[in-house]
Amino acid sequence: MRNKILSAGFALALVGGLAAGCGGGDASGDGADEITLVMSNHPWQKAIEPLIPEFEQESGVRVKVQTFAEQQARDKISLTLQSRSSSMDVFMTLPSREGLQFSKAGYYAPLDDYMNKSAEYDVADFPAAVKTGMTIQDKTIAAPVNVEGVVLYYRTDLFEKYGITPPKTLDELPTVAAAIKQKSDGKITPIALRGQSAALPFTFGPFLHSQGVEWTKPDGTPNFDSPGAADAIARYATLAKDFGPPGVVNNTFTQSSALFAAGNAAMELESSNEISAINDPKTSKVVGKIGVLDFPAGSAGSKSTVLNWGVAMSSYSKNKDAAWKFIEWATGKATQLKLTEGGIAPPRTSVAQDKSYTDTLDTDTLKQWSAALANVQANGSTEVGPVGVAAPEMRKVVGDAVGKAILGQADAATAAKEIQDGLTPLLAKNAG
Repeated sequence: MRNKILSAGFALALVGGLAAGCGGGDASGDGADEITLVMSNHPWQKAIEPLIPEFEQESGVRVKVQTFAEQQARDKISLTLQSRSSSMDVFMTLPSREGLQFSKAGYYAPLDDYMNKSAEYDVADFPAAVKTGMTIQDKTIAAPVNVEGVVLYYRTDLFEKYGITPPKTLDELPTVAAAIKQKSDGKITPIALRGQSAALPFTFGPFLHSQGVEWTKPDGTPNFDSPGAADAIARYATLAKDFGPPGVVNNTFTQSSALFAAGNAAMELESSNEISAINDPKTSKVVGKIGVLDFPAGSAGSKSTVLNWGVAMSSYSKNKDAAWKFIEWATGKATQLKLTEGGIAPPRTSVAQDKSYTDTLDTDTLKQWSAALANVQANGSTEVGPVGVAAPEMRKVVGDAVGKAILGQADAATAAKEIQDGLTPLLAKNAG
């Protein structure tokens, strides 16, 4: 039996008729019928890859797929672009992370003309916030492939067994974690969450925003000299250090979801995308025992991180028309509806409202997941980390300092000062 979230319960043919040259824009493509696609290990990658042969058959374009772990993918993509190589045509990108940096460097081939000249594409189907997230310097630099945000998963059976009420606030979260640790005699990890430096800002950000703290001040300088910043660091570090799994500073979503799906964690603070991993009956031991909550509210309410990954076209591609064919197919209505079978929350309004998709949200787990995702989209912050041309370096500053607090090598105030001092020169680059 297919996992409900892995089945949208429909039989929908892919959009055909992807005629050559259907896009506009830079028509410098040489008519080549092969492109190279570079992807990060990600739920969207796992869902789209099995569908690519259908695209190849429909379009006549052959796709050479290269998939890497997230950091390795970033390194591969950056090196290829920096060398101005034409060996990569399409790549996954996180505009909230590298968007401004890549855009200023001229790495993205703008997609506006292609999108506007495609009768099938319907760019207006993407909500305004989604389109904004794909726009840098008034140019559309990528097409959105998903929507995700930070939610709290929990084991309904364990909470019932231990007589514990699921946490709704940041103040309740460590109390609940301590109760799980005590009642399970330490045999169950109370909470799985990220600790790896580069990945940590995604799940750490809501601790800031839910307490009414932004990454930066209105003048663009770091905001980590505010008391709320140290408080957020202390809350995150306490959860990871006292109630997280061993070796948490090395963990990202992969390790957290594996731990939760194996039945070894009572809670998981992670992306809404991970529902496909933890709710898959082929690999998960906790199907039917999963509850999904909004990110626990702080003094400013529940303000999760919301982001959209995108697929972009390299400005150095020599096969731009073929590259657009793939992007048009991969982010079109028909394919995005198919991708809901792989647990990918659709960024298109029409797909999110399609009855063949909404009818599959028929368990308590999926109904709660859908409601939490709706809250993410309505109230979440699109700033995954400090925004600027040095975004990757700035996230590392944040991740490294919070990691020291997790390891007990620095207290929260010291970690906050390290972030303040580290971000100051990096944010100053934005004025350049």
